[in-house]
Formats: sequence, structure tokens, C-alpha cells
Amino acid sequence: MTVAGVQKLIKRRGPYDMSPGLLDYLTMDIYAFPAGHASRAAMISKFFLNHLVLAVPLRILLVLWAFCVGLSRVMIGRHHITDVVSGFVIGYFQFKLVELVWMSSNTCQMLISIW
Repeated sequence: MTVAGVQKLIKRRGPYDMSPGLLDYLTMDIYAFPAGHASRAAMISKFFLNHLVLAVPLRILLVLWAFCVGLSRVMIGRHHITDVVSGFVIGYFQFKLVELVWMSSNTCQMLISIW
């Protein structure tokens, strides 16, 4: 919702002014700033890096995957580089928000037992 809200507010088009297709209208993927794919890739990568015990090669692959998601959006002409960078930043802050409100399993069990 954060990305969609900022996209509706800024209304920046992608580098190539392509006419949106039917699926673009259905998914609200008309505007380019910020890059939604990049924000989700950054958030998922950061989540896995913080919550899973991964070997170093897997950690590198996870970061590389997020980078490749952003790079692919620029290469296919859907986003400017600044769209992708801002998407990564928003994804990081979305992760921080999730971390802030995250409840442990013990806390969840306690809340359920109260009800």
C-alpha cells in the first residue's frame, strides 16, 4: 500500500512512455516511482537475512537476487534507476516497520490465551 500510495501521489511515468495494458490497470501498475518489485525484493531479502540462519553463499545469493530484480526492472524499461533505488529504500523501511510490530510466538500464545 505504501508503494501504491506514493505512486498515486507522485504519478511519475517510466522511462519509455508505454501505454498501459489491461493488466497494468488491474494491478495499478501505471506509474513507475517507486518500484514496487524492488521494494518487495528488498523487504523479503532483509527479512530472510535477519530471521534465517543462512550460509554465506546463500546470503550473497539472496542479496544478488534482490539486486537482479531491480536491475531487470531498469533493463526492460519499466523504471528509472532512481525508481528502483527508492523502492529498495521503501522496502527497507517496510521491513523495519514489520520488525517494530513483530510479536514473538510466546506473545501470540499469551494474547490468544487471554481471549
